[in-house]
Amino acid sequence: MIVPWNEISHRYREVVESGEINARGMLRLVEQIEASPYSQALYGWTSMLDLCIVQVPCTYPYNGPYLRISPRGDGTMEFRYVDTNIESRQWHRIVKDGEAFQRLERFIDQLHGAGEDA
Repeated sequence: MIVPWNEISHRYREVVESGEINARGMLRLVEQIEASPYSQALYGWTSMLDLCIVQVPCTYPYNGPYLRISPRGDGTMEFRYVDTNIESRQWHRIVKDGEAFQRLERFIDQLHGAGEDA
């Protein structure tokens, strides 16, 4: 289910304030998305602590390809583009929390470049 960015940031803020799990990097990333033009072009939802992002609104997430960003608890996040059920074929990167927004921007650039005619 697609959720507005302000609700997603509220969810991560609650997790950070509870102190149970370190989700500061996820909160920072969502706040950066929310403050950027991407907030009007990307759609998201959460699954546990993972952030899932699509470019086209959908009624049932997981119907098509999506980007899943997962906190790893060690100051890094895993970016995984789920476009096939074969995990070894999925694009994925691990980045430091502070580099997550830049990785997201590069991912979007790469995704658009892959669909362009040569």
